[in-house]
Amino acid sequence: MFSKKPNDSEDNSSENSQNQYPEYSPEPAAEPEQSVYEGSSNRINPTKPSIISEGFEFVGTITSDGVLNISGVIKGKVTAKSVLVDSTGLVEGELFSDQVMVKGRVLGDINCDELNIGPLAEVDGSVSYESVHIQRGGKIKGHFIKK
Repeated sequence: MFSKKPNDSEDNSSENSQNQYPEYSPEPAAEPEQSVYEGSSNRINPTKPSIISEGFEFVGTITSDGVLNISGVIKGKVTAKSVLVDSTGLVEGELFSDQVMVKGRVLGDINCDELNIGPLAEVDGSVSYESVHIQRGGKIKGHFIKK
């Protein structure tokens, strides 16, 4: 890309010596780091998640074919392949997903295949599941319905 041009005149030699740069040769790009959603056998979709940020409130219905991370508030119906309700997250309504990880609060019914409840999580509603894991300190009020 940048290369030295032959110089025939002597009076430009001091000017050219100041403007000479080494030849640029790009290095190959580094391999991207593996996403937390890639390489794990029980993750559904290796794409980037959709995020409801802390301080954001959504009222209505959300549908996603991928991963949904909730750090804010959702009031309504949530349908996604995988849902993470983060420690600051709150879902008031129905939640339908293959995989659900609750670290925050869910006030409403959950229908899922795999449910993980974190140590500070609170769920108040009926839970329909195939497998469930509740960490010490996690709280669930409501009915368990094994699929």
